[in-house]
Amino acid sequence: MLCQDCKQRVATVIYTEVREGEKKVLHLCQSCVEKRGIPTPVLRNPLQVEALFKDMLQQLGEEEGLFDGGHPLDSETCAVCGWTFANFRETGLLGCPQCYAAFEEPLKPLLQSVHGSNEHLGKIYEVDEEQLSREEDELLLREALEEAVKREEFEQAAQLRDRIQQIQKRDD
Repeated sequence: MLCQDCKQRVATVIYTEVREGEKKVLHLCQSCVEKRGIPTPVLRNPLQVEALFKDMLQQLGEEEGLFDGGHPLDSETCAVCGWTFANFRETGLLGCPQCYAAFEEPLKPLLQSVHGSNEHLGKIYEVDEEQLSREEDELLLREALEEAVKREEFEQAAQLRDRIQQIQKRDD
C-alpha cells in the first residue's frame, strides 16, 4: 500500500488516532511519519527478542525441571542442521524448522506453557484482492509514467497521469 500522505513510497507504519470518539487510521511511509512528528519508539529502540525468549525459556525450563544439570537429549542433534538440544537450551533458538521434529519430546511442554497450545493458532488475515490489484496497477502505471517522461513522450505521460489519478479517486 502506498503512503496516504506522499502517495509515492510504500506505507510501513499504520498509525491509529482516536480523538473525541472518532477513529482515524493512516498508512504512512517512515519519511511522512517523521514529518508529522509521530513518535515511533519501537523503530528507534528495537526489542531484544532473542534475549527475552531465552530468559522466558530459562524460567519455564527451571519450573519444568528441564535445566537442572544436563538433559538426556543434550547430545541429540538435528539431522538437517546439526544443532543440538544443548544449543537450544543455551540460546533459546532452534537451528532450522526440522529441529521442531528432532526435539519434539522436550519442546512440547515448553510450547504448551508458552503458547497454551502445541499447534500454531495464528490469525488468518483477509486480503482485499481488489485493493491489492489497484495498488499494483498504480505502481505499474507510475513506472510507465517515469519511462514516458524519460523518453519525452509527454502525451502518453499525461494519459498515464490521468489513469493514476482515476485510481486514486476510487481509493478515496
